[in-house]
Amino acid sequence: MKHTIVFDNDHQILVQTIIGVFTTEETKQFGKLYNELFEGKPYRQLIVDLTKAGKMENRDTRSVTNEMLNNAGITDVAFVGATSAIRMIAKVLMKLGSLKAEATFVKDMNEAISWIEKRRK
Repeated sequence: MKHTIVFDNDHQILVQTIIGVFTTEETKQFGKLYNELFEGKPYRQLIVDLTKAGKMENRDTRSVTNEMLNNAGITDVAFVGATSAIRMIAKVLMKLGSLKAEATFVKDMNEAISWIEKRRK
């Protein structure tokens, strides 16, 4: 898989990088990794780096992505470098309630880390 997902131990945040087209099958693989990487961690927060992302494969990919995020209990998501089209789709999904996590769109990783850390109680 060309995409990456790592747990940033310094900031206690899961960081996912999407490179090129994102498929439904890749979404399911990430879903399995979310729970493994969050095991024993104090927060379930995610940064999604979209600066090198292409399009999602199809509508099913969006639905499965939301399902995987919700099933993992992710509470906060910061999207880095999202295009206006991606922001529009994500905002609709948030308003419809299909994405349960609080989310924001930021310009860079530093802003994402700052927003995530401020969300902690």
